[in-house]
Amino acid sequence: MLPSSSPAAPREGTVAPSLWAEDAYSSALRHYRSLPKKGKPQGRESTVLAAFLLSTPQEPQSPTVLSMGTGTKCLGASPQRPRGPRPRRARRGGVMPVTPSESELPREQLDGGVNGCSDIGFVQRKPGCGDTTLSMSCFDKITRWSVVGIQGALLSHILEPLYLTTVTIGQLPDGAPEGFSIENNIEKVLDARLSSLSSRLPASFRLSKPMFFEAPVPPKEFQQITGDVPPLTCGYSICWNKSGLQLHEVVLGTTGRKQGTSSKAACLPSTEPLLCK
Repeated sequence: MLPSSSPAAPREGTVAPSLWAEDAYSSALRHYRSLPKKGKPQGRESTVLAAFLLSTPQEPQSPTVLSMGTGTKCLGASPQRPRGPRPRRARRGGVMPVTPSESELPREQLDGGVNGCSDIGFVQRKPGCGDTTLSMSCFDKITRWSVVGIQGALLSHILEPLYLTTVTIGQLPDGAPEGFSIENNIEKVLDARLSSLSSRLPASFRLSKPMFFEAPVPPKEFQQITGDVPPLTCGYSICWNKSGLQLHEVVLGTTGRKQGTSSKAACLPSTEPLLCK
């Protein structure tokens, strides 16, 4: 069920979501449920859902879903050729990192980059099975968008940078880990990372720090919870956007190809998703 305008009292360890978080959560979930069953988790499967929404001064409590993506897989480095398959979903969000320990995955230094948590000059890459991935962590992507915008390299030639105003994150079912909070582990870290760039931005770019909000606990199909029965992740990714064509396609996350692609057709341009390069 969608949350009502008068949500139930939050569980112990969680916080009451703001009205904006409730509205964003409800709009995204309502739109997701309006989509066909194809590509959605089945049985014990779960996935990650992210969406971009737009609100207006006239209707601030009725945000419109502009794009949406699901999925938990990212391609390794080798399939990401200059020309597809490298689909862009909803510029997908997922996990926000806490400060990394020495036992975590190694991080890679990039020229002019900024780090995933505390070391200026480093970014975190998403883990991959087998072939190493080149995908940055979701927090690193938000950091980049806070500087260069979300419009992408091509549109940067004709548009002023477009920046996020807010980022809304679903709460964990059992509450946040001890010592974790959006203020301490996300907002402060983002502030620290962006402050190192304040004096080296080219014209038209600026530092834009989004406000972070906590949404209600998401439904079970969006919860990656460990327990007696090992969790399964959905291998498919839904790609949708509110274009004139109402783009909606399902992609196999491990290959970057459209759902139903045979092994013989795996290299054909016709099997590449529309969102790839």
